[in-house]
Parts: sequence; C-alpha cells; structure tokens
Amino acid sequence: MNKKKRGFQLTALIMMLSMLLAACGDPVVENNSTDMSKESVDEDQTIVIAAPEGTGKEFVEKTIKDLFEKQGYTLQISEITDPSESATKLADGTIDVYLNSFMDNKENQLTTLTSVPTEPLTLYSNTFKDEDQITDGSTVIIPEDPQLLGRALMMLEDEKLIGIRTGAAVSQMSVETDVTDNPKNLKFEAVPADQLADRVKNEALIIVPLHTAQEAGLTEDAALDEEDVPDLFANQLVVRAKDQGTNFARTLKETIQSTEFEKLTDQHYPNYDKPEWMED
Repeated sequence: MNKKKRGFQLTALIMMLSMLLAACGDPVVENNSTDMSKESVDEDQTIVIAAPEGTGKEFVEKTIKDLFEKQGYTLQISEITDPSESATKLADGTIDVYLNSFMDNKENQLTTLTSVPTEPLTLYSNTFKDEDQITDGSTVIIPEDPQLLGRALMMLEDEKLIGIRTGAAVSQMSVETDVTDNPKNLKFEAVPADQLADRVKNEALIIVPLHTAQEAGLTEDAALDEEDVPDLFANQLVVRAKDQGTNFARTLKETIQSTEFEKLTDQHYPNYDKPEWMED
C-alpha cells in the first residue's frame, strides 16, 4: 500500500493525560467499584443499543446482532445523530448500550464494556500527490462533527502541518482556539457529514471517514494519509456502571471477544483499525 499511515499514539496519550488533569470529561469514566449491581435486566430479553446513524448501525447489524441474539436476546438498534444525547438516554434507561467513540460522562455513571474496531479518517487530494507538495494557504475541508473534527486536526498535527494547544480536549477542539502553529497558513472549512461525499473528489485537501471516500469511488491507496486510530478514540460499547455485572452485559462482552465476531469484522470491515486487545 503506497499511502502513509502514521500512528499518533504518543500525541493521543499526552492529550488524554492533559484532559484528565483538566477534568474535561471526554474519555469514558471507568467505574472501578467492586460493588456492581448483579440485578439482571434479562426478564424480557430485549436490549436496546444506540449507534451512530449509517455506518454505526450497519456495523452492529453485520457483526454483533446475530451473534448476540443466538444467546437468547433480542437486540433493537436505535440510530443516534447527536452523540451528546446518548449519555442522557443511557442514564435514564431509554437505551441499554451505546456504541461510539465519545461519551460525555461528567454527570452520568457510565462505563466501557470493551472497545471495538473503528473506521479511520483519511486525507485525500485532487491536487497534491504528497503532503510535502501542499502549498501555502491551501484550504482543508474537515468534518463538522466535534469528535471527527478533533481527530482530523490531530492527523494534521501528526503530519507536522499544524500544532495544537497542549491540553485541548478532542471533542471540544476548534481551529480558532486550539491551532497554535500553522506554518503553511492552512485555511479550514468544517462541513456537515452529508456534504462530505459530494466534495471528496473535488477538493485540494479533505479529511473524511474511509467509507465516505469509498462510496464516492476513491480507493484507500489513493489517500495521502490514513489515521491509525489509537485506543483513546476507538469506538466503545458503553453501559450504565450499575449494569456492568448483568447477564446481558457479560454476554455482550463475550460476543465481542469471540472469534466469530472477529471473523465478521474481517469480512465486512477489513480496513477498520482494531483495538489493541484484538491484536494480542
């Protein structure tokens, strides 16, 4: 593969430590209490999982749903467009599980069951063949979604194209407040997700989720750069902390850790980045 794919684990770790010190609350807070509720919610055997619309829902349908339901459950999938609403819905019992890479947990006792393979972001250009060719004053199209915007900026920092303020919270980043170094005087335009597909072939520089480029007919090899997703930004299955010890939560985690789940992931999402525990 001719593209550059550079990890930015160290940058992510530094940011995670800074966020924790600043108590910004972006990463999911783990509940380490051993006094977990053992109350089963399995009476009706129906579990509601929320996932980002589109690819998030499809991921659950193709890799999790059938395997989980073989264990005697019914899995209902609810599409979510605003990740910030999911913490509230999970806390009030509207949903039982949430799949996403971001969860505002400052006011909700939530915990991660496990991380799962995650779609990388990709940098494409209809003008430049290499990052070294990027000219002064070029415009970069980036996703408007807060979490994706932060990840996109970190990709550019990893390529030494910009510098980011120490302590910046990924889900709260903005170009105006957090880009502290911009040697090429890059300009930025944040656009909604539903506009990215129409623009991915027509921009000098654009960062999009991999599936957006592929649906537009671009190949992975054509990307200038591809994100190596660190575990900090990996998609996670999140539950209420008090439900961590329930039958459904244990069964769901076992489903994700099964060889059957990995085979389905490899079949349907071969280009997704796997979390570290799947690489062991």
